[in-house]
Amino acid sequence: MAASDRMKQLLADGLVELSKTMPIAEIRVKDLCATCDVDRSTFYYHFVDKYDLVAWIYAQLFERERRRASVTNGQEMIESMLDAIWTRSSFFRNALSDHSQNSLASYLLDFYIGSEREVACQYLGRSELDEETEYVIRQYSYGCLGNTIEWIQGRSALDAKTLARYQYRCMPDVLKRAWLADAASRADVAGTPTASDLRS
Repeated sequence: MAASDRMKQLLADGLVELSKTMPIAEIRVKDLCATCDVDRSTFYYHFVDKYDLVAWIYAQLFERERRRASVTNGQEMIESMLDAIWTRSSFFRNALSDHSQNSLASYLLDFYIGSEREVACQYLGRSELDEETEYVIRQYSYGCLGNTIEWIQGRSALDAKTLARYQYRCMPDVLKRAWLADAASRADVAGTPTASDLRS
């Protein structure tokens, strides 16, 4: 692991530890730096603010599960991602209770709409989506995020496997086809077999 990544991970571990005893909204960068024994300048070299760090923690988790999955956002990956989030549920529950402008919920919505828009454009061979496809993607993203947040907060009786199955079933067909095409493209580059967990 590169030195920069090691420092980011140190700060991430420090934030997770502090979040066990106080709301993330109340954690100050200077408190985090004291916990990690680093200068504030070091923190700001790597992150814009603590919300940028929270987003990085999620992004690292997503990227880890993406590398393991045969198809990005296939049912198998959705389930493994939910399992990974659940093992860190106290941290994510804390982060999602913060409703500030740069909150984790806002980041997640932008992240998913952005990645889904990108893969759909690539699949359709367009630079931008038509109005209906854009709406369908946004509708799906809002629904998945809302249900996932309720699940993390303990307001859903579903287990990860069932939630993943429902989220996949509700995925628009254009996204299923787009993620499968993306998997095939990545497999061609890597020289590995394609998976079929997005096939109906």
